[in-house]
Amino acid sequence: MNCLLFLACLAVQDQTAEAKKLLNALAPPLKDPAYSQLEWELGPVKWVGYFNRQKAWRLDRTAGDSEVMYLFDGKDLLEYKKKSNSFRRNAGGSPFLLLGSGGGLADIYFSGNCDGLFKDAKKVTVKKEKLDDVDCSHVMIHTKDQYNEAELHFWIDADKTCKRYQRKQTVNGKPIESTWLYKIVDPPAITEETFKFQVPADAKNLKDR
Repeated sequence: MNCLLFLACLAVQDQTAEAKKLLNALAPPLKDPAYSQLEWELGPVKWVGYFNRQKAWRLDRTAGDSEVMYLFDGKDLLEYKKKSNSFRRNAGGSPFLLLGSGGGLADIYFSGNCDGLFKDAKKVTVKKEKLDDVDCSHVMIHTKDQYNEAELHFWIDADKTCKRYQRKQTVNGKPIESTWLYKIVDPPAITEETFKFQVPADAKNLKDR
């Protein structure tokens, strides 16, 4: 019986190792400078993400009158709203904002690996299945912290492209499902100025209100 349990544990470990290998392969090749860019749709909202691996990231939400830019420069997080010409700046980064807005692939593009996605992993599975008639590896990470449970789903094709990322969770007894559809921008349209946004002099500081 103990032998069977040991073999079962090994099987789970093997799937975790396979999942990490598949997800780490999604990270863009390391270059100097280590710039990369993604576009994605999250429901009706379109986003653009700019990344300087492990140093800075910028997320632009392009939604008509609701345009917002989030910029983490390695020290502080800036939120700037174009329509109201207002901003808020907080010390430190926000991995929850990066993951919540940019999804799992954005997290991998910034960090260069998938380690953060496995922080609270309780169960990991990998299986072969079709997505829109394309053969894919479906990676599922079941996570649970002291507040929430969630399932993180990646569909990865043979070209090591993330065809879809999905997060499923239950909040206050209600199931919530969010889906990200990504497009890789190569070469990335990034310069040093991309991560050095200057707030207009007449912008309102929401933190001071």
